[in-house]
Amino acid sequence: MRNSIAVSALSEYVNEITEFPAEGIAKYGVELNWETGTRSRVTALPMEIGPHVVNREFEWVIDEPRQLLGTNQAPNPQEYLLSGMGACILVGFTVGASIMEVQLESLKVTVKGELNLAGFLGVDENAPIGFKTIQYLIEVSGDGTTEQFEQLSEKAVSHSPNAMTVMKGAELKGELIIS
Repeated sequence: MRNSIAVSALSEYVNEITEFPAEGIAKYGVELNWETGTRSRVTALPMEIGPHVVNREFEWVIDEPRQLLGTNQAPNPQEYLLSGMGACILVGFTVGASIMEVQLESLKVTVKGELNLAGFLGVDENAPIGFKTIQYLIEVSGDGTTEQFEQLSEKAVSHSPNAMTVMKGAELKGELIIS
C-alpha cells in the first residue's frame, strides 16, 4: 500500500483484464432532472465494470452564477467538466506514483479554461462555443526524482480517459423523446 493505493490489487486487476478483456470495460451514466431556472439535480446511474454492476448512490446539483441567469448555488457545467478532467489526471498521477513506489506528500491539479459566451448566446457566429484551450497545472511534492515526476505527469495526462476525450473528442449521439 502506497499513497493509500493497493498496488497489489491493481496488479491483480491488470492480470484479470489481460486474461479476460471484457473485465476492463467500464460503462458510466448520469441522469439530470431540471429543477428550476438553470438548476438541475444529477444522479449517478449504476456503473458496469465488466459483468459487475456497481450501485452509485450519488446526487449533486448543477447551477449557473447569477450573471448567467442562475442562483449561484452549485458549480456550473463547465466547472464539473474541468473538475472531472483534473480529477482523472490526479488519479492517474497518484496510481502511477504508487506503482513507481514514489511517496507523495502533496498533489494539486489546477485546471482552467476560457469561454466566449457570444458563441453560446448566438451573438457572434464566429465565436467558438466550446473551450479553445484547457490549461492544467500539476503541483507535487514527495520523494520522487524530477525525472519520475515528469514521467508521471506525462503518463497521467496521456492515460487519462477524460483528458483524452477532451483532447481527441468523442462521437456525440443523441435522441429526443417528446411526451
